[in-house]
Amino acid sequence: MRACALRSTVLAAAGLVLWLSGSECRSQQSSAIAPVATPAYSANDEEAQALIELGAVQTELTEFESAERNYLGGIERLIEAYGEFSPLLIDPYRGLARVYLLDGRHAEALTVLEHAQHITDRNFGLFSTEQSVILNELSQTYEDSGDTRSAQEIQRERLAIGRRRHGQDDLDVIPYHYDLAAYYELSRMRAKAREQYEAVIEIQESHFDRYSAELLKPLRGLIRIDILSGNSSSARRRLEDILELGTDISAIERAQSLTVLGDWAMSYGRLERGLTRYRNAYAILAAGDAAAATALFSSPALINFIPPPSPVDRAKGINAYAWGTVSAVFEITADGRARNVEIVSATPPGLMDARYRRRLMESYFRPRLVAGEPAATRQVRFTHEFRYFPAD
Repeated sequence: MRACALRSTVLAAAGLVLWLSGSECRSQQSSAIAPVATPAYSANDEEAQALIELGAVQTELTEFESAERNYLGGIERLIEAYGEFSPLLIDPYRGLARVYLLDGRHAEALTVLEHAQHITDRNFGLFSTEQSVILNELSQTYEDSGDTRSAQEIQRERLAIGRRRHGQDDLDVIPYHYDLAAYYELSRMRAKAREQYEAVIEIQESHFDRYSAELLKPLRGLIRIDILSGNSSSARRRLEDILELGTDISAIERAQSLTVLGDWAMSYGRLERGLTRYRNAYAILAAGDAAAATALFSSPALINFIPPPSPVDRAKGINAYAWGTVSAVFEITADGRARNVEIVSATPPGLMDARYRRRLMESYFRPRLVAGEPAATRQVRFTHEFRYFPAD
């Protein structure tokens, strides 16, 4: 199943992103390849640098034709000066790939990124960690083009490179497991995401004691999966033990962990327990950093929303499909429920409206906190994309 690249978003009236879900939807694509910094060139390369910098600005202004022309001009000058395999070309190629990706030209983006990866291999070796960023961008570009098999293989390749470079049980491999877990979560492949978090825990247990604060992050990942899967979480009980018996736990780690425990309680309808967890998390963080506490609970968050199955999800085999969109506006109450859900737009109209409205009404949300207390949020906007057969 295709991973979510345009993750489902809930937007407050002020335009803040409230939560990014792991549901299946299409990408806005701006996140697949992040804006690329222009490398430092010598004084003799000022023209190339100027062209590439202009291309980067034009990319953000969505002036894609001009951005492409300037990136290609800068790249041509660098090739003339340093040759076609100079490492100075890597970031300009990544910038050019971003132009193509934002313009919906996936084949061109993949070609450019593959060339950037080739240059990286030639300069830094086949198992260099320098290519990790490019591999991630390749994976996400494959996702956006609908080739989930290639995307998954690249994510696995990233982990294999990390293991070859650092060793299978080295702490430096952990970020690769986290990246692969995030990919699987966005792809709604929760069993595989669970395997990655469990691999992180296994590595950490060989380096730290049972109640180390280092274990909190992967345990939070397991709890998130358990919430969506409806499982009674052994990870939750272990996380509670670490919070009680562990030492040297930072305020932010403790607050984030209490927040996930609150989410778990809310998802099982244990309202007061969940709200108490949130209040405690806010208080712990606010004692040392009021701004951080406010930011953590500044807007509501989806906890256990799972998108309703679309016609394509229910069909057998692979068939040609199109992407539809549904947008809703509603209120989130102080106890984390959606009220007055109104479908404000849908393409195609009427196909999935009732299902999304019902699923939003069934879901639990983490309410925002104002001065440490749960508060309602009005005019919350939700947008999600789904697959459908044009004949529908």
